[in-house]
Amino acid sequence: MDIARIIGTIVATHKDASMKSTKICLIQPLDQDLNPQGTPLVATDANAKRGTGEIVFFVSSGDAVPTGPQGRKMPVDAAIMGMIDRIDYKKEYLPQ
Repeated sequence: MDIARIIGTIVATHKDASMKSTKICLIQPLDQDLNPQGTPLVATDANAKRGTGEIVFFVSSGDAVPTGPQGRKMPVDAAIMGMIDRIDYKKEYLPQ
């Protein structure tokens, strides 16, 4: 899992039937200090509860496919798994 900030939403009136009622977000991956890292991604939010500016954790690639309600498979490359309230860590434990 990785962390990201939601930087926008995407509206798609026509999409795969398995994605019905799924919110689509634009997310910016972040490093451990919450600085932007890499390029933005399109990710699903199956619960449709997250909004722009929120920090979330997400999965990508094959881990993102079975993330629909009740484990339903969706044709996605990234999926938001939850919101982050706080991050606590000690810098000495991070890779150099």
